[in-house]
Formats: sequence, structure tokens, C-alpha cells
Amino acid sequence: MEEKLTGIVVSAIDYRENDKLINVFTLEKGIVTASLKGVKKAGAKMKFAAAPFCLAEFVFSRKNDKRTVIGASLTDSFYPIRENIYSLYCGGAILEFLKRFLKEEIVSPELFFSTVSALKDVAYGAENDLSVTTRFFINALKYSGYALNTSGCFSCENDNFERVFFDYKSGAFYCEDCRDKDMKEINRITYSALQNAENGIAVSETEAKYALRLIDFYITNKTEENLKALKELNKLCAERN
Repeated sequence: MEEKLTGIVVSAIDYRENDKLINVFTLEKGIVTASLKGVKKAGAKMKFAAAPFCLAEFVFSRKNDKRTVIGASLTDSFYPIRENIYSLYCGGAILEFLKRFLKEEIVSPELFFSTVSALKDVAYGAENDLSVTTRFFINALKYSGYALNTSGCFSCENDNFERVFFDYKSGAFYCEDCRDKDMKEINRITYSALQNAENGIAVSETEAKYALRLIDFYITNKTEENLKALKELNKLCAERN
């Protein structure tokens, strides 16, 4: 049986002597795994289809639960992402989130289109890459069931407060009067950046750095997932300061 799916290559690993196994986040079927035969040979026609970030229309041959790529039509490789180390880590963090949080064949059109939009903006957009990445994570966490609640103090609903406290267990923020003693106090800039990102407003690189550090803290403590690319991105940003 053949099937045609639109997808983004999330990861690829060597398989046998000349083949690769790729994980593809597809619009129609969610994450699927497929083999690319002979793609490691010199001059292989579908070598592009084994590259992370590749957005293409894939044709799969499917037998039982195994898929083999028999055709691919490239839509975009988002090549400029590879030309800048910050862009590369931003793109890598996006793909790693998909790899860790998406289950086989769980469909999420919202997350798919959010991913395509983020990769386009990182590759070609004028907005700074960290702002784009912050917005992606805000949306991706929401679509994955781990939404951050930035609408004000979760208890009293007041949004006009100076000291902000974060509860990673609920993903909510609290004012000083409503907080519990074990909550983490965060910079007001961080909170404002997260609010703006959620509302689709671009933030500065400095604001995004604060926001991405909190997002990393939240993911690590809430989900116990360790996104290495996001941690390396935060480390790289700290070193640049």
C-alpha cells in the first residue's frame, strides 16, 4: 500500500550499510518512522529527504507497520538555519521538542503548522530567532497539554503586580500575596516576555533569553524531559552576554 504525506524530518539515524531511518512529523498522521534505502550512497537522489528540517511531500510504501520512502518532493530545506549557530540551536530545540513530546501517529495540525511557521521565521524572517523560538515553545506546550497560564495571578486574577512567582507544577504565575513558599520568584521581564509571546508579539533577544530559561526550567521539572538543544541554546546565550 502506498500513502502520500506532507511532513518535516525530525531526526535521522544510520540503518544498515547504506540506509537511514527517519522520523517524520506529518500533517496527516503525526510522527511516523520510515526507512530510506541506499540514501548513504554517493549521488543518492533522495539524500535531501534524510536531512533534518526537510519539509517535503513524501510517498511511502507501507507493509504491515513498516514504511519505506519511495518518493519525495522537496518543499523547503530551510537551509539558512544551518548557516548561523544560534539559528541552528533554535531549530534543533524545535525538532527535539517534537521528537520527545509527539507519540507515533498522534495527529496535531496546530502543532504542525506552528512548526512550519517557526522554521520559516528562523530561516528567512526579520524577527530575531530567540523571539520566534519562544513563541513556538509557548504554542507547542499548549498543544501538548502543558500550557503556561500567563493571564495574571492564577489565584486573584490580578495582572498588576511587581513580584512574580511561578509554580511549575501547574504552569501558573502568582502575585506575592497569593504565592506559596515553595514557588520560584522570577524576573518581571520574564513574565512579560511570556505574555507577549503568547499573544504573538515579538520580544527582544534579552527578553527571549529570560523566557527560554524559564521554559527550560518548566519542561525539565514538569515533564522530566531534558531538551539538550534548548539547554545548549541557553548556555550559548549566557556566554554571549
